[in-house]
Amino acid sequence: MTTTTWENKALKILLIEDNSTDANWLKTALSNCGCQNHFTQVTKAEKAVVLFQHENFDAILLDLSFSDRHNLNELNILRQQVPQLPIIVLTSTDDPKLVALSIHQGARDCLVKGKLTGVTLIQTVQRAIERQHDEFRLSQKASMKGMLERICNFMDLEAILKTTAREIQQFLQSDRAFFYRCPLGQTDARGIQPLDEKFVRAIDFSALPEPTSFEAVADTRSMHSSKVGLSALVRSYLILPIWSEESLDIEDNLSLITADRSDYRPQQSLWGILVAYNFDRVQEWHDWEIDFLQQLTAKVTTAIGQSRLCCQLQIANQKLQKLAILDGLTGIANRRYFDLVIDQEWQRLTRGQQPLSLILCDIDYFKAYNDTYGHQQGDRCLQQVAQILRQSIKRPADLAARYGGEELALILPNTDYRGAWCVAQRVLRQLAREQIPHPKSPVSQFVTLSLGVATKIPERSHSFRNLIDVADKYLYQAKQAGRNRLVNDEISNLLVSYY
Repeated sequence: MTTTTWENKALKILLIEDNSTDANWLKTALSNCGCQNHFTQVTKAEKAVVLFQHENFDAILLDLSFSDRHNLNELNILRQQVPQLPIIVLTSTDDPKLVALSIHQGARDCLVKGKLTGVTLIQTVQRAIERQHDEFRLSQKASMKGMLERICNFMDLEAILKTTAREIQQFLQSDRAFFYRCPLGQTDARGIQPLDEKFVRAIDFSALPEPTSFEAVADTRSMHSSKVGLSALVRSYLILPIWSEESLDIEDNLSLITADRSDYRPQQSLWGILVAYNFDRVQEWHDWEIDFLQQLTAKVTTAIGQSRLCCQLQIANQKLQKLAILDGLTGIANRRYFDLVIDQEWQRLTRGQQPLSLILCDIDYFKAYNDTYGHQQGDRCLQQVAQILRQSIKRPADLAARYGGEELALILPNTDYRGAWCVAQRVLRQLAREQIPHPKSPVSQFVTLSLGVATKIPERSHSFRNLIDVADKYLYQAKQAGRNRLVNDEISNLLVSYY
């Protein structure tokens, strides 16, 4: 920013001066040099703080008497309240130590009243504004870098938006800042406070037709009549749109690649808005602030795309995990996952010396069933029986699996032989209720099961194969005894039939 720019602009200057004679002299001196600046005078810094809630200024002229330490406190108050504004100290003494002290406390310059002219004063103000803005921009650039680093520490979109909103609120020194998602066809206002929701509903989204558009209102009292209702909610606000590409999901992208659709171009749509506002005070929204926020919203747009991609990848990974562990026909665990889980449970329960039970099930005369109804109906029968097994287990650690062909299995960790026997009975009772027709079965007119139930407390000297062998032995005994029954290793040769 050059001095010429400030020379062509009418500046708003706040004068803090309790001597009316000196105040009038300053105004006259500036008027005589042809300046058209706007002056506002208050007598104390405390009154200036109240004024900052309603008006914006370009610079502050502060009269200080170094004989009173309280005056330096006024300088500190101003620096804390409006760090972006340059403060030029006016004093009656030219003591170098006192001048240096005021500069050290945050003043941009220090001028002696008796040596001042209007031209000198306005040139000093212009230079102070220029230096202050340059330093403030550098400070904000550093803030933006730190802000982006903090934002990039998050992968979750909700955490990114919350962190960014908090950072923007501090950056703009506004009363509130938030992101509002406004997807097409929805009016979802989750996470918005009641006042925020009313404010959002009063916004004219059609006024944001382009990705580069924004709406910045310094004082809602000056708005035209169609938006006058906003002044009852907030005094000043800034709205920036957030645009996002309508990306396809992973499967659609693969389809495009396969079809060699190199001509595809994603469309941009309004994802949501960034809103910052003040309840009771005006705020001038500077071009460099808006430019900064537009750069930031571009980063948010990237985060939105990455978050969407991460969600799609998570869904795809979940599908792959299901494909890896589930049997494609029955929907319960496959043999590979069965082997993995029973091995893990054997190792775990070895350490705790807790029982592990296994139930092996075989559909009786399943070949005859397939020969009668065909393989498609046989697949449906397998699916029905698999669902019965899955519904018969209640605990998260229990597992229903397809062991092979028409053989199914239940892994029951921390379950003794009585508990396993109860689960096996539950399976048989539920199957009996289903009454799946099987006219070619020699033992029943409905589908039946033979079950072998084994329980062991795992030992390091053995593997889980030992448990499988025992369950398989009792399953063989159940078949040899006539099928449609279970055999338990502790209650040997117990025969149960529900038909």
